[in-house]
Amino acid sequence: MRRIEADQIAVMSIHYQFYPLTRFLDTARRLNVSAVDLWAGYPHLLLDNDWESAARAVRAAADDRGLRIICCTPEQVRYPLNLASTEPKVRARTLEYLKRGVDAAGVLGAGMVQVVPGYGWYDSRKAAAWSALVSSLSELCSYAAQRGVTVLLEPLQIIESNLVNDRYDAQNILRDVGSDALKIVVDTTHMSVRGESLEEYFDLLGDGIGHIHLNESDQVPWGQGTLDLGHFLRVLSRYDYDKLCTLEICSLPHYVDADRALQENVTYVQNKLAETFRTFNLSNGGKYDV
Repeated sequence: MRRIEADQIAVMSIHYQFYPLTRFLDTARRLNVSAVDLWAGYPHLLLDNDWESAARAVRAAADDRGLRIICCTPEQVRYPLNLASTEPKVRARTLEYLKRGVDAAGVLGAGMVQVVPGYGWYDSRKAAAWSALVSSLSELCSYAAQRGVTVLLEPLQIIESNLVNDRYDAQNILRDVGSDALKIVVDTTHMSVRGESLEEYFDLLGDGIGHIHLNESDQVPWGQGTLDLGHFLRVLSRYDYDKLCTLEICSLPHYVDADRALQENVTYVQNKLAETFRTFNLSNGGKYDV
């Protein structure tokens, strides 16, 4: 049992896509955040043929503010990409793009790149799409492993993917790909919509979990939804979770006043950390009383 520390909490830049990236970095620094999860999409970091110089500029901007970039999260949902496509040209385009994401993670100093499972046709059996996904992830993970980067795969809701939606799908994809470079990122929003719990994920996947998206319901700022952050923190503590968590805001109305949304999110989490672990006692076997 271990205390979850503030430096395990990163914030993602996705809801700042209508603002310069430097505004996000400045606000994160002002809020005493030490780690950021970089949404890699236009206009912040487009993974096109000129991505490398842009990535170096982003790294320099983060370094200047004392921020570490812990993950590169390439935009995938809005772009014509699909790791599970049965069309060779689409899969090739997707893999080329995500390999740039792996390379960008290296330039950014991030040890992780996040991907989504894609989808097969919803009116067809998913065996062919699953096979394509396994093949794509195997190739991507081999590429990433050679560069010291971990590939994080996020189970999604059924409206986003029909392939990896729950902990059992996650277990199956880890088994079928069979790469130490592949880990699962558990999003507490998606997990809760599915009716699952963090305990169930940890009990089934164990070290197969590489990252947590510690999100409120509907991915709004914490305190504006229905989920119990204190419970999630206590679960992470009981399972001796020593990796990182990302706070993510994907609710479109909060893209308008991005600073306010980030401040509300971070402040709520910082206060909940202090409240949850206020009597954490290392001399008593790392137990806490809340």
